Amino acid sequence: MSVIKALHNISSDVGLSFDEKLIRLLTLGTKVLGLEWGIVSHIQGNKYRVVQAVTPESNVHKNDEFVASETYCIDAFKADDIIAYPNINEHPGASHPCYSQFPLRSYFSTALHVNGERYGTLNFSSVSVREQPFTDLECDYLLLLAEWIGIELARRESLENIQVQQVKLTEQNMLLKQITELAGVGTWELDVKTQRLTWAESLKKMIGLPSSTVVTIDTVLSIIKHDEERKAYEQRFKDIIKSGVDGAYEMEIVTFNGETKWVESLAHPIVENGKTIKVIGATQDITERVFNNISLRQKTEIAEKALQARSLFLANMSHEIRTPIHGVQGMIETLLNTSLNESQRKFANVAMRSAKSLLEIVNDILDFSKIDAGQMSYESVPVCLTDVVKAQVPMFEKLAKDKGLDLIVDADAAENVHFSADPLRLSQILINLLNNAIKFTPKGRVKLAVRCKPLNGGNYRVKIIVSDTGIGISEAQQRVIFMPFLQAEDNTSRKFGGTGLGLAIVTKIVEHYHGKIELSSALGEGTRFVVNLLLDSANQARTRIDHSSDSFSHHFDEERLKNSRILVVEDNDINQIVIREQLKELGASADIASNGEEGVEQVKMAIAKRKPYDLILMDCQMPVMDGITATRHIREMGIAGTRVVIVALTANAFAGERDKCLNAGMDDFITKPVGAEALGRCIRYHLMKSQAV
Repeated sequence: MSVIKALHNISSDVGLSFDEKLIRLLTLGTKVLGLEWGIVSHIQGNKYRVVQAVTPESNVHKNDEFVASETYCIDAFKADDIIAYPNINEHPGASHPCYSQFPLRSYFSTALHVNGERYGTLNFSSVSVREQPFTDLECDYLLLLAEWIGIELARRESLENIQVQQVKLTEQNMLLKQITELAGVGTWELDVKTQRLTWAESLKKMIGLPSSTVVTIDTVLSIIKHDEERKAYEQRFKDIIKSGVDGAYEMEIVTFNGETKWVESLAHPIVENGKTIKVIGATQDITERVFNNISLRQKTEIAEKALQARSLFLANMSHEIRTPIHGVQGMIETLLNTSLNESQRKFANVAMRSAKSLLEIVNDILDFSKIDAGQMSYESVPVCLTDVVKAQVPMFEKLAKDKGLDLIVDADAAENVHFSADPLRLSQILINLLNNAIKFTPKGRVKLAVRCKPLNGGNYRVKIIVSDTGIGISEAQQRVIFMPFLQAEDNTSRKFGGTGLGLAIVTKIVEHYHGKIELSSALGEGTRFVVNLLLDSANQARTRIDHSSDSFSHHFDEERLKNSRILVVEDNDINQIVIREQLKELGASADIASNGEEGVEQVKMAIAKRKPYDLILMDCQMPVMDGITATRHIREMGIAGTRVVIVALTANAFAGERDKCLNAGMDDFITKPVGAEALGRCIRYHLMKSQAV
């Protein structure tokens, strides 16, 4: 029998196992080559493992392991070719590591390849010396045998991989089934040509169908609750089949158990040659999610209505509280301008400080409420931080002097640098931090420092550092000090006063400017706040001129103020007196109207007499007719109605109120309470501005 025929008979015998085939192939090789030992090895690194072996005394077994470098096989493996040692005594000789390990004296081997990769060796050997060299024909036999063994090894490897994949696939299918059941998901498949619909058991269970039920398209349509949705579903599915594009839809169904549910279905068309042959998909029970969303929407609507109600309440409270405060401060200010003895002036100053403290508390509460409701507005105008500091320092110098404290100010680093920011919000940061530092420092000093560093992109990293030698803050209280309505210690509000909102407001403002605020303190050792801000450069000198500056007062003709016709539209009797006294102090006089309707009539009469008003101070919230409506009526009175300056004088400090006033046609907006000095600057500004037109 030829070698090739013998190889074919062995390989094609389906009754033989893999190991039996290897043994027969190795036995065939020993007979053909006249050598007693035949071994198939697998070499990995320096590890030599016997895959199968045929030896005279069966002294080498399957899975035996040796050191590869101590075998002759390593020579064939490295050479990736045939190695023939007919007389090992002569070559490679006793110097080879294998010589002393095994009693072999002739050796014939070649590298073995499986799936194109070097796998190990096929080797034949004998304990006796071979008298003749190995012939070319024997080399061909060796290579042929190695090729057949390599094929058998590859076949076994492929079979093992298939078996491993089958095990993994079975495990994955089982896991997928468990996941779909836990997630409330059921898969389905539609054969477009036959219209045969297949549902997974989990989907049948979701819909309340027995597992033996044959599901059809009519079954699907019958569970859709609403007729309109049923028609839309049919059309949507036709579109998916026609376009070959994935689809997703939600619908309300009634299961065969009579239970109402919401489901979401995802459909994926399988397209061959431009035509959809089947559609596969998954359907999930989303009832809980839908009901949660409905509940969430309802709660959101309730919360939004509550926020609107709160905003309206705070707006009304702003007006109701600020209006009497305006009266109190105005009357005290007027009183202080009269002849008082020392005791009376002392009492009046105490009353003024109390009124200012009350106003600060109201401002804190309203500011935080605006921030909390997302209504805090921010201007973006060129502003020099050094100017802002200089504007605030005089007030705190007096407070520090009264307590015997040293107030050190170092703001030169920001001199002549203009940022695009809101000067009011920057002032709030300074006021809150300096006020706290002075309030909680019984002796020593308070220091304010400003640092400014230009960055790439035309912006600046600005630091505002306020440090003191005061009572300090404990580590526990440092963790809550930036939270609203909380103060450093439980007795702080009783001892020092305040709402506990100042630092919460500062934090919100700092966050608006992409910054952060850092605190370091220890009890009895003072406190240090570092505010980091990222401010854009204004890229130009200040262009905005406001009436709070002195730029107009230097050139203003006071006779213009004395001769101006001013109308005050204000419903509060006390505020009427306050404003009239403030104007009297400024050297001006005014007519009074108690509501918007009266104000409109007085403006009409003044125009008719050709003595129109130059300026109107208009309250916004009044009975009969509010200031917004009155302003619109006045602006409709022709040229005289459009020329008159109208300044809103309102107690409502909420965001949007300013825009509402300006959109109605007003020229400016002042928040009550306002002092005579600020009122005078505003009036001078607008009178001079109108005179220049």
